[in-house]
Amino acid sequence: MRKGIIFALLFTAPVMVQAGVYTCEVNGRKVYQSTPCSPGDVPTRIDAPAPSDTPPVVNTRSVEELRKDLEERRAKGREIVEQRAAEARERRLNKEAIRNKQVRLSMTKSDVLASWGRPSDINRSIGSSGVSEQWVYDRGRNGTQYVYFDNGIVTSISD
Repeated sequence: MRKGIIFALLFTAPVMVQAGVYTCEVNGRKVYQSTPCSPGDVPTRIDAPAPSDTPPVVNTRSVEELRKDLEERRAKGREIVEQRAAEARERRLNKEAIRNKQVRLSMTKSDVLASWGRPSDINRSIGSSGVSEQWVYDRGRNGTQYVYFDNGIVTSISD
């Protein structure tokens, strides 16, 4: 009997604990509180939103799969950082070569123009692999120098 009374009290306790929610306006703002704003106010009913028809997203991947995915992402990130560092080194070396009036492999056409200026002649051929160019620099008594480009990048330099 005693257990039955305790069970009944515990079962009905949440109902007794529920408090009304009152909507009041304080300084132009809507405020929700558990006590009436003024005598005679009626509590506002607030309903919980209806459950969604779509099931919740559950991650069914194993810890090992998640670790593997994380490691792949980290490796890709390291690869991108290394690539950007290599590009930065190339730009620095190209700028240094331009200051020293030199041409080096992997320079662009604009780098070569900045270093050696306009060529005496340009020979161009267009093929299935892209555009190939030969820039000819007449150096007077020092002879002729050639710079070869494939798709705008220096691939060879010869005297």
